[in-house]
Amino acid sequence: MIPPRFAANLDWLYTEHAYLDRPDVARADGFAAVELQQPHLHDADALAARLAGLRVVLINAPAGDWAAGERGFAALPGSEFRDATLRGLALATRLGAERVHLLSGLAEDTPQTRAIWLANLAWAAEQSTLPLVVEPINRRDMPGYFLHRQAQALELLAVLNSPRVQLQLDLYHCRVAEGESLSHLTRALDRGLLGHVQVAGVAGRHEPEANEYATELTLLRERGWPGAVGLEYRPRAGTSAGLAWLG
Repeated sequence: MIPPRFAANLDWLYTEHAYLDRPDVARADGFAAVELQQPHLHDADALAARLAGLRVVLINAPAGDWAAGERGFAALPGSEFRDATLRGLALATRLGAERVHLLSGLAEDTPQTRAIWLANLAWAAEQSTLPLVVEPINRRDMPGYFLHRQAQALELLAVLNSPRVQLQLDLYHCRVAEGESLSHLTRALDRGLLGHVQVAGVAGRHEPEANEYATELTLLRERGWPGAVGLEYRPRAGTSAGLAWLG
């Protein structure tokens, strides 16, 4: 049985199966929880039916035309952010999701983009009854992404000062951008800002090595953090065969 704190990311795992079949395969492997990166690309009613009985810990709001290079809108002017947020919140309600990730988009970190980001997130917090999360993403994997360092994210969240907006800390992105993840995870816990955690092996973004994040996972357990840890990695071979690291 997969430990209940782990959630399969159905856009990264089980890609050898059709999307609507992935919840069943994840369930068969022992997952009780999943997260969804682009659920808006699929029929909501059909997806909701296939997810029945699974805990949906996170979905992403629409981030724009991914193939054309769009990566969300929170730091960008215009109406796209509000439209994407409302669509994401509506879909979260339909799927029974626990929280929504709002992507920040491609923009340099300037006083103007910070002001836009803060105004957009303040508006989103007023619209939502669900927790919202924002994620620093390393610029090696996503060049030009606005929110890319942990200190930057914590500073903005402190200014925003909304209990409804929390940090999504991907330990993989953190290690790539910052060199390590334990001190950043500890700081987020200390400040009460940690909303969601994800992992991937730093080498190739495949499955983590057996003990790659043992210290961080132990810290979460010792601190009694109640959230889920999403598995957002690219399996080396078949997804099911690659789950041995969890044991």
